[in-house]
Formats: sequence, C-alpha cells, structure tokens
Amino acid sequence: MLQPAHLTTREIPAINLPTLPELPLPETPAVVVPSSGVFGSITVRLMLVFLGVFMAGMTLALGQARNSADDMAAALNELLTPPQGCSMPCWQGIQPNATTADEAVAILEALPYVDDVQVSPSMISWWWTSDRPLVYDAAGRAFDGRIEVGMVNGEQRVTAIVLLTTLQLGQIQLALGDPDSITLYTVHPEDANRRDGVVHLAHYGDVTVFNILQCPMTVEHFWRSPSYVAFGSPTLVFEGDTYEVEELPGWFFRDEAPGCA
Repeated sequence: MLQPAHLTTREIPAINLPTLPELPLPETPAVVVPSSGVFGSITVRLMLVFLGVFMAGMTLALGQARNSADDMAAALNELLTPPQGCSMPCWQGIQPNATTADEAVAILEALPYVDDVQVSPSMISWWWTSDRPLVYDAAGRAFDGRIEVGMVNGEQRVTAIVLLTTLQLGQIQLALGDPDSITLYTVHPEDANRRDGVVHLAHYGDVTVFNILQCPMTVEHFWRSPSYVAFGSPTLVFEGDTYEVEELPGWFFRDEAPGCA
C-alpha cells in the first residue's frame, strides 16, 4: 500500500480506560433480635432483607461498571487501532490518500459485518450487519459508514472515511483528552419542522470526532450525544456561521449562543 510522504498525523495510542478500584463492601451490622414481640421480629426481618438486597445491588452495579469500562476500551481500540503496516489515519487497512477506490471496495466486501456496499464516482457507502462489533452504530439514515473518493495523483483514491459509532462524545474525550482544535457550524434548516442546531467537530490530528446537536442544548445532551468518527478530511458543508476555536467557547450553552439564538 502506498504511504504518502506528506501525510502527518497525531498518533493515537491504544486506549486503556481505567477500571473501577476494588471497593470494600461494608460489613453487615450485628442485629439484636428481641426475645419476644411480633413487631420487633418483623422489623428485624425486613431490615435483614433490605440489607441483603442493598449489598446484592451494590455488587451488581460495581460489576456492570467494570464490564462497561472494559467494553468501551475494547470498542475504542477496535476503532482506533490500525492493522500492522498502516499508520494513522487508517481504518481496517484503508488509508486516506493512499488506498484506491477499488482496494477500499474489496476490503469492505471482505468484512463479515459490512452489508450492501454502494459505489458511486465520489462515494462508497454501506450498512452494518447485526453481528457488527460493539463500536459501530446501525442507526444511520443515509448510511452507517461512508468513504469519500477523489482524484489523488491521477488516480481515484480514498480521501476520507466517516463512521457512525455507538460512542458518546464524553467517552471519547475522556479517552483521548482535549482535542487539538474545535470547529463549530451553526445549522438553520429551511424546513420549519426541523430545529436549529450546531455541528461540533473535535480534531485529533487526522482523526475528527463530530456530533450533530439540536437546540435547545444542555450540557448532558452535549456529552451524551452519539459520535461520528472521521479519518482524513471529510466534506462537511453547512449553510451557517463557522467558528474555529481552540476550546469550547463560554457562550456555547447560553440562550444567546449563535447556533440556537
């Protein structure tokens, strides 16, 4: 596979999310059972049942949290760890500006969890199957995955890869840290039935994480929003204002913010 000499990238290390520490569970306090009295006996039994349910619930919650962290680390590694011999940005051996369109189609068709590959002169799109890895979301409207194609050095090559994922923005930023820069697009649809919104792009070298947000926005909605992950330089065009910033501006969630004013 050709490796473009001009391609520079911020290498993304393997993701290892911290698991929850082992927490000592509180000991069940000793309970003195009254020697007589119906009321006392029932109260003690209810207390013991409550404590048992509480302890079981705590143990289950801690186990689920650990499993969730492990699953998310595995999902991020599945997405962001390129195969040997293919430096980032790279997904499944497909590298922007290096892989040809024909090579990309062949790789996609060989993946067991990719279905219905559609090819056009400027784009390759597909859907995920039900047995896809955890990280890939199959809720896309026009596509689940998309590859943009253009002329590079006189040949049709991949220029960008865009994937719909199950990862939330907050999960990705906790794993990768603060982005190098942020781009914000305001969106004001002509259709009166659609709400205004903002497209948020977080740039990590040649990997971009973006989220499509509708107004009104809350902090929780922002961090829990589903994420697209793009390799290379995807074509994103919106008829609104564009803001290039190093960090999220202070006005972002305010009522007078440009995107939702």
